[in-house]
Amino acid sequence: MNICCDESDQQDKDEDGRTQCDHPVPGCAHESLRVGVDAHVLDGKYQGSRTWLIEVLRRAPRIAPDITFVIYSYDPERSARLLEFAPVEHRKLPSVGPVSRNLIVWPRSVRRDRLALLITQYYCSPGIASTQIPVIHDVLPETHPRFFPWQRRWRNRLLLPWSARRSRIVITVSEYSRKQIAQLYHRSMAEIAIVSSGVDASSFNSSEAPTTSVTGGLPYGLFVGRLEPRKNLTLALAALRLLPEPAARLVVVGRNDFEDPGVLMQLEAEPRAVHLADVPDDVLRALYRDAAVLIYPSLGEGFGLPILESLAAGTPVIASDVTAIPETGGKSCHYFSPSAPDAADTVADLFALAVQGRLEFDAAEAASHVSSLSADRAAEQFVDAIRLASTLGRGGRHSRR
Repeated sequence: MNICCDESDQQDKDEDGRTQCDHPVPGCAHESLRVGVDAHVLDGKYQGSRTWLIEVLRRAPRIAPDITFVIYSYDPERSARLLEFAPVEHRKLPSVGPVSRNLIVWPRSVRRDRLALLITQYYCSPGIASTQIPVIHDVLPETHPRFFPWQRRWRNRLLLPWSARRSRIVITVSEYSRKQIAQLYHRSMAEIAIVSSGVDASSFNSSEAPTTSVTGGLPYGLFVGRLEPRKNLTLALAALRLLPEPAARLVVVGRNDFEDPGVLMQLEAEPRAVHLADVPDDVLRALYRDAAVLIYPSLGEGFGLPILESLAAGTPVIASDVTAIPETGGKSCHYFSPSAPDAADTVADLFALAVQGRLEFDAAEAASHVSSLSADRAAEQFVDAIRLASTLGRGGRHSRR
């Protein structure tokens, strides 16, 4: 990074949060917009929000050198490696719960680190909300409450509407979620920015060793996602049981996340199912590549990243036709209604065709669709959202509150 002044030179922060030195010149590092990013999910469970953040933070700092990203995580050294040593500043988060993080850590960080904007996951902090950009991946606890524990429903109903209304802008990941946020929380569509969950298709072209050993050499369908009721693992297992023995296996990749104990017992008792919890990214890419098909029967998604990852690997997808899922899969998937009485039969028939290599799949169309939702495009959207928020701060409605 180019430095235009000595550390002893006087620096001030203008009204937009840009740091200024006494004698700035083009390329001066102190002219950047300082943007904090809540990255505590980098140290958490494998999920779509984690992948989304990794991909945008690997790329955004390199395409926006006028923005200084300050990344807050529990393990800055590990985060630096995950982000492929992107040109950012790292800060260590204290080991506190979400309440203390929102009430104490974020307001303190905004002041101490001279942040113009702070990007957080879902919620805002009292007192600094107009500086914040919450990333609201979905509002499913509001629209599909039966799939979530009461604690999460209560927390969302208490905090999410206020955060969505009082923040500088809102970021979400799909047009479906954007419309839901606007409708539920009465936020202008113009102040809800879409930053999609993109993938790097080239990362699926590597030559990892075959993964069929996990199924004894048999072809397999792949199920990827945290184990929770809305992911509808029950339907995938029901479809598997309809296939003749020993036609195929089902590889389930995901950590338990308040799944129904009865469903977990079914998974454990099913001899043709293989359960893997957290797997490294390179192994997951190989699992996508070698699968006969991805089975994605989810009952609700803000995006549905495994669909895009499977298409990037050149693997066909069987997916439900609800919420944001058709938006993510485009014309490249085989859709079904998860609420139909014969849903398990439909999935089983498609699963069998995939195992036999007879499931229709247009690889060129899939590749084109994946290209339209690339990780590079997501990073550009991320930077555009930050620039929009900065503009509103100078003259938008929030700067007048």
